[in-house]
Amino acid sequence: MRKYLNIKKDIVLAVISVLFGILNVAGQSMYFEDCLPVGMGIRPILSALGFAVIYSVVFYIAACALLSLFDKMELKQGEKPKRLKGIWRYADNHIFWVSFFFILIMWLPWVIVYYPASMDWDVYRQLSSYLGIWAHSNHDPWFSSCVLGICYQLGVKLGSENLGIFIFVIIRDILMAFIYAKCIQVLKKAGLKRWIYYLALCFYAVTPVWGAYSKHAFKDTFCCALFVWYIISLIVLIMNQKEGDLKRKHCVSYGTSALFLSLFRNNCVYVAAPITFLVVIYLLVKREKRIYSILIVALLGIYFAFNSFIFNYCGVEPGSGREALSIPFQQTARTVRDHSDEITEEERMAINNLLDYDSMAENYDPLLSDPIKDHMKSGVGKEAITDYFITWFKMFFKYPWTYIEAGLGQSYGYYAFTPRFPYGAGNYNSGMTIFNWIQVDAFQEYYSFHYVEQWEKGRNVLADWADLWDKIPVLNWTNKIPLYTWSIFLLGYYLLKKRRLADVLPVLALLIMILTCMASPVNGCFRYFAPVAASSPALLLLLGRRSKRNVPDDREL
Repeated sequence: MRKYLNIKKDIVLAVISVLFGILNVAGQSMYFEDCLPVGMGIRPILSALGFAVIYSVVFYIAACALLSLFDKMELKQGEKPKRLKGIWRYADNHIFWVSFFFILIMWLPWVIVYYPASMDWDVYRQLSSYLGIWAHSNHDPWFSSCVLGICYQLGVKLGSENLGIFIFVIIRDILMAFIYAKCIQVLKKAGLKRWIYYLALCFYAVTPVWGAYSKHAFKDTFCCALFVWYIISLIVLIMNQKEGDLKRKHCVSYGTSALFLSLFRNNCVYVAAPITFLVVIYLLVKREKRIYSILIVALLGIYFAFNSFIFNYCGVEPGSGREALSIPFQQTARTVRDHSDEITEEERMAINNLLDYDSMAENYDPLLSDPIKDHMKSGVGKEAITDYFITWFKMFFKYPWTYIEAGLGQSYGYYAFTPRFPYGAGNYNSGMTIFNWIQVDAFQEYYSFHYVEQWEKGRNVLADWADLWDKIPVLNWTNKIPLYTWSIFLLGYYLLKKRRLADVLPVLALLIMILTCMASPVNGCFRYFAPVAASSPALLLLLGRRSKRNVPDDREL
């Protein structure tokens, strides 16, 4: 069995396995007990250590098998794929258009029965911000709000609010299907085995979550496809540079994808900016033409110039910085909940100057930071913020385990295999939420969106289909966030072992995105994680054959 799984001694992998075991036991303890075993007695601690060892061993074996699979995924030199006949041959020879139409056809039932689209609070907030019902704000990216708002206004001019939202959804879905079909095309071009790129096609077309997201008007849906475009462009740039065939068009494609990705979702710039910095360093070290680096920096720089312009000349308010403070706020709230009788008056005042101290214990939700961060006081000065963080830092040394538990409670869904969160957890954001609603009570006086009542049965059928998928073993792996996280992490380790340092950049991009999810307001939110999941098939390009004939060029993008 050891030979079959290709199990070898690997100290680094053993360390990674131990980390996996510890994090999974910690996550499960937080899920079931809302605390770590520390302080619960010797028996729970020994039990936790035992499970950590078991998880570590299982992970080590599975990781060895996966690393071995990475070696076997590409066609061997001289190996020719089996010839196909009839319709299968046609499909393989026209893989882009077959993929494009297959994806759209599989999404179409969702788009039709949910006409004009499913809409949550974020969609209404973006529309209201753009239309001036609320203050213009970059809390949701202003560029994204403008695109949504323009489509809405077009529909209103044509006589229907519903039509306006549907115009946005259908144009966006066509662009998304185009990007996903291109991903399938470049996977084939990279020399990967046929079953791999057809499995990737089924992933985009058949997996219910992508159909469910295709009928939703929120910004996250399009961000998934834009992130796939970004990762593909990054990989193609690196591959062509290695083959000595890097051209201006590759840099333009990468820079443009980084720009639009950042414009459509605020946290994506925290991926695009550092990765772009590393790409530029890489190109300079490789002594590529300086114009390539200038182009890339200039294109991404448009994002910062655009934001500066709308903030200074268009009356758009910057987004609140509290979105990035979920973990420290949760740590403070948990400390107040568990140790209120130990907190000094000085500490209480420093906290209360920024947050609502009196409501913290009652409002604290381990999975969701909104009840705490939404009570951040407006108009506070730098002195209050500084005093809070000084107090927050000092309190860590008094309550280290409480801080660790709060951090784990806010993030374990992204790396620990735990049962699915209950329906409604995380303000209906945790898990693979389908978002079936269209009305938000707070906006009823401004909009009159409505579903077609006669199609309610169809909506129920599709919702049941998504629920069934989530219960079928193996198939429901597509909804397991930690499975993506650790597979991506292991792919990065595999590339490092092969000393393919430049190829680690796309993996690093996804890992940074995972870190932004861990720092987000919701634990285990597939909506936040969806760009990572959607981009995972694109990483398989890194396992393609290493030859110039298999390097995708600009025609594949």
